[in-house]
Amino acid sequence: MNSIKDLFPIFKNIPDLIFLDNASTTQKPTLVLDKLTEVYTQYNSNVHRGLYPIAVRADEEYDRAREKIAKFINADKDEIVFTSGTTDATNLIAQSLLNSQIISNNANILTTELEHHSNFLPWQRVSGNNLEFATFKENQLNFDENKKFDIVAYSIISNVTGKFTDIKDLRKNNLKDAIFIADAAQAIAHMPINVKEMDIDFLVFSGHKMFGPTGVGIMYAKRTFLEKMQPFKVGGGIVDKVSRESTSWTQSPEKFEAGTPPIAEAIALGSAVDFINEMGFNKISQIENELKAYALQELSGLEKIKIYHSENIHSGAVISFTLKGIHPHDIAQFLGDKNICVRAGHHCTQILHREVFEIPASVRISMSIYNSKEEIDSLVSTLNECIAFYRI
Repeated sequence: MNSIKDLFPIFKNIPDLIFLDNASTTQKPTLVLDKLTEVYTQYNSNVHRGLYPIAVRADEEYDRAREKIAKFINADKDEIVFTSGTTDATNLIAQSLLNSQIISNNANILTTELEHHSNFLPWQRVSGNNLEFATFKENQLNFDENKKFDIVAYSIISNVTGKFTDIKDLRKNNLKDAIFIADAAQAIAHMPINVKEMDIDFLVFSGHKMFGPTGVGIMYAKRTFLEKMQPFKVGGGIVDKVSRESTSWTQSPEKFEAGTPPIAEAIALGSAVDFINEMGFNKISQIENELKAYALQELSGLEKIKIYHSENIHSGAVISFTLKGIHPHDIAQFLGDKNICVRAGHHCTQILHREVFEIPASVRISMSIYNSKEEIDSLVSTLNECIAFYRI
């Protein structure tokens, strides 16, 4: 574990840091940080604009990053659109589908009670009262399988319980013809994603949750949709011909990347893909599954704890919990004072917390490859101190 941790400079700078908030963002390895420095110190230039040498180099690196990301999820290069993150990508899809009249503003849309706000607020805006939620009961998603839906928007892994949702469980009966949109924000750094095998229409994720920079994300879309969709944002870099009366667009994916894109961040995201590939998903899964099992075992022994986790072979290393009589924010503050970083709140899932769990908030720990069992021991020990402090 120390050898993995050595790849991340923040742990050298803060040796006692225990970072268990990886569902929010991951730390950055030297490989990614060096690539950001390289861009800004060796070939800082806009892309698709200049003919001078550093501009050509920037073009090449930017396009190479797109190729790496496409290969990473088994997509074609021209099906990869750079965005500012998962939220931006989801809004792009919703508004472009609506503006292109591929869906109407009274479309029937199915999402789930597990969703992060970014994966149902854009659909709520589009469909209003026609938005329906698959319910979460007895660790299963339940919905009206006889009703026809135009769109199904779901998360591959929940950011609260770690629940894995398999598209095979959703693509059935009347749902088989719906447009499927998968939120891979919590899955992309933890398991292989193959968009062709999944046969999904759209996939979205953020760079900063997969050891990459903030401010960059990905929208994958099948080429058939990219050809029919109108851009959501318009401006420089996406046009073919402009007249006073009308404008024609360039080809995808550039058609959806108006303005100056996150150049350095996109290039560094390519290095994050290199890092994950070098680690390998077998090793990543082994580390995270062992940590998850150990954390569940150790946490379950705490006094008056309620654990929220969906355990199965593909569930994420994300565990939420409450301690009776202590507010989650107080727990997080107590841990934070000992440099143990966790998340407290509703985790942008108010419906799940309020209507399903019937609680206002929870504490969440989320693990990554640089965490260790010793850190889980420190977490549990400090939680016991917290319990004693508040005398529950």
